[in-house]
Amino acid sequence: MTPQPFKLLHLPIVALRKVLQLLNPIELFELSQCSRRAFSVIPLSGSKKFKLRINQFSNSIHANSYTFHMYHNDLQPAYILHGNRTFMQSTVKMRHHSEREIISFWDDRLVGLKAVLFHLLTVFNCTIECAMFSQRVPAVVYMSMIDFISSRQSEIKELTIWGNGLTDKHVTEIFDKLRVTDHLEMSHQFSITPSIPFNSKSISIWNSAWITTEHLNLMKHCIVIELHRSTLTDHDITLFLNDWKSGQFPNLQYSSIKSSFLGKNFTAFGLPSLQNTVNPQYYARTILGSPRVIFGAIDFQRDDGVVAKVRFDDQDGDLQILLF
Repeated sequence: MTPQPFKLLHLPIVALRKVLQLLNPIELFELSQCSRRAFSVIPLSGSKKFKLRINQFSNSIHANSYTFHMYHNDLQPAYILHGNRTFMQSTVKMRHHSEREIISFWDDRLVGLKAVLFHLLTVFNCTIECAMFSQRVPAVVYMSMIDFISSRQSEIKELTIWGNGLTDKHVTEIFDKLRVTDHLEMSHQFSITPSIPFNSKSISIWNSAWITTEHLNLMKHCIVIELHRSTLTDHDITLFLNDWKSGQFPNLQYSSIKSSFLGKNFTAFGLPSLQNTVNPQYYARTILGSPRVIFGAIDFQRDDGVVAKVRFDDQDGDLQILLF
């Protein structure tokens, strides 16, 4: 007897939902390529709960533990290809690299990243929880992705604000559109001092010359604060440390503030030094999934009895605090 094709889309809705829930993100994507009807039933799988993460550094988008990679067309000869696939209005060559990874090939990988992102968000009807970008991304491409993301959600767990040609207005618009809840990373250098919220659990700012004590006061609920290339002075850092000592940064578990405007002999709390030069040791903790290390720190007790490792490195102008 000749096997008959299984007419998936003819199943009753309850049975169809059960079957779709057994499929992984790559299988659902492949099904969506079959027809408009197949495309339309994908949300029945529960794909709205998928966790999408975009990583422009690796030109990849992750849906749960499955990966969609974007390669340049020049690399096609090195692989056995498995036909064409369509992302939005773009049809490109692709390869099933493994059970958990597919590769699509593009003339411009950034164009591919954008097309695949828009397509997967539309197919799965889900949100994106993490978006990591480098400075190489042109502002027009970066903002088009931010606009698409923010049209579908008002919050994102992790976001890198970093792009080639981003203006102060662009960055302000991002904060108006998206609330970053877990980790905010920035490398934009503001030309004027902005008024922006700091709601994230973790904040890393690579060009923080614009950060003032007023901005630090907006970070009082942060767990991690990292500021690079700061212009904060001895007076500014003393105010910060005194606020921390009195318990005004109750959630802070690690901070690193690097400023070339701090004096070589900077200290605080009436102590002769914020370095242990007699018996320096390494201390390390994993906080919010990332290792935090401090070396040669002294022990200091806050007013509430909490003891932390505190160190000022006069070579790097780096003031660190680590709750241990």
